[in-house]
Amino acid sequence: MYYKTEPFYINVDAYVHTNNWEILQSIKILNQKGYSVDLIDRDVSLWKPTEKYDLFLGLGVGNAGINFPRHAKASGADTKILLSMGPQPDVSTDLTEKRYKIFNERNNLNVPSMRAPAKVTGKVWEEIVDSTDYIFHIGEVGTESYNSFLPYKKPILSFYPSISPKVKFNKDWLKTRDLNSFLCFAGNGFIAKGVDLAVEAFLKQPNKTLHICGPSTERPFFQRYEKDIQRAPNIKYHGFIEPGGDAFNAAAAKCAFVVNHAAAEAACTSVATAMKAGLVPIINKWTAINITNEGFVMPDEGDLVNIVSETVKKASNLAYNEYETMVLNLMKKVTIFSQDSFRDSYSQAVDAVIEK
Repeated sequence: MYYKTEPFYINVDAYVHTNNWEILQSIKILNQKGYSVDLIDRDVSLWKPTEKYDLFLGLGVGNAGINFPRHAKASGADTKILLSMGPQPDVSTDLTEKRYKIFNERNNLNVPSMRAPAKVTGKVWEEIVDSTDYIFHIGEVGTESYNSFLPYKKPILSFYPSISPKVKFNKDWLKTRDLNSFLCFAGNGFIAKGVDLAVEAFLKQPNKTLHICGPSTERPFFQRYEKDIQRAPNIKYHGFIEPGGDAFNAAAAKCAFVVNHAAAEAACTSVATAMKAGLVPIINKWTAINITNEGFVMPDEGDLVNIVSETVKKASNLAYNEYETMVLNLMKKVTIFSQDSFRDSYSQAVDAVIEK
């Protein structure tokens, strides 16, 4: 397995990222099916195994995917599985770079794009996908991310992301939530996650409150918006918070919605986490979570700041009974985002390969 070894030396229960727990579980699942697993870190580019493997499963769509063909061949495995934790790389790169271009034009800056898998596009991607027999895709069937792999005619097997079992919905929060309070719960790369759009949308609406949670890793974002956030009484930045922890639950008790206009995701686990706590999603189709009666879907073309602003306004104008109905619909939807759901769906994907 070619992924990352980090889960073996950090506390995975803190859920810094869901994939840390998922890596350990995927190894356990393979162990239970009779396989011994060697784990290669994604930073390893030269790997010379001394034995032949039965299966090779590895990252194929992020920039680490550049090593996939070499490692897959070196493994000697008859069955090779590409692990897709994001959309098809050409699509993902185009969407992410477009988002940074919009940011730069809006602010007269020249910030390089972050989280764009530019190293694995074009002919490099063709070599990667030609090297695999199956694609394991995280997320739901029929999303934009899933559909981006259909042209390659490889069997696509989906599995659901796990969400920390500490994240739970408290019905009492329906009494304490403010329909004018919104949560932006994001991971690394705030511009790719659309946090800049949310900040600008809420600067225009001082009667609505935005709570931003996520790591302060993207300095260009903070260099541009830190002073605006500090000066705006309606925008609060809380840093990284643990899903299901006290700070997270405090935000879930006061915020009614989670807003996210991400550039390109395979399954936005930060949004799924907030949904698990009963926050109604305001997302676009590239957040890659299917919703019908459980939230609001924003267009991904046009004036994106205005789109966020207008959708937020529409959401806050819901009648209480309409909001409550959305939350109840949401709680039926989010049952697919759990540790058990990950185990079941990932195990089924493995079975589909080894029983072929």
